[in-house]
Parts: sequence; C-alpha cells; structure tokens
Amino acid sequence: DDEAPEVTCPANITVSNDPDACDADVTVPAPVYADECGIATVVNDYNGGADASDNYPVGTTTITYTITDIHGNATTCLFDITVIDD
Repeated sequence: DDEAPEVTCPANITVSNDPDACDADVTVPAPVYADECGIATVVNDYNGGADASDNYPVGTTTITYTITDIHGNATTCLFDITVIDD
C-alpha cells in the first residue's frame, strides 16, 4: 500500500463568544476519511486528539488534521475556527 488515506475536513466554523469572555467552547465535527487498508491514527494539531472540540480563543485558529494509514501513508486537511468577540 502506497496510497494515502482520502480525507475531507469539516467546513470552516464561526461562533460568537459569551459576553466578557475571551474564548468559546466549540464542538467540531469529525473529518470524513477512508483508506482501503485501514486507518492507524487521526490527530489534530490543536489538542493532539481525534476530536478537535475544545475551548478556542477569540480570533481565527487553523486546525490541521493528519490521518495516517496502517502502512504509514498520511494525508492532511485544514480548516479554520473563528471566534468572534461579542
């Protein structure tokens, strides 16, 4: 197997924070991925897990998911989470 997994990241997300807050809790949908031989790991660069749901600061944060198959082939995808300061 020398083909990397196929992956589609979630769409960009925009949320507003609560008054007097400098951040917001954001629920992030999982990326959609597939590989004919199997997936070994799914990680994001924000919190290091498969689930990028977390607390995000005001502004735009770019999230990169890396999906690696059981033979070490990897694919990345990116999307933005924007927290608007209300």
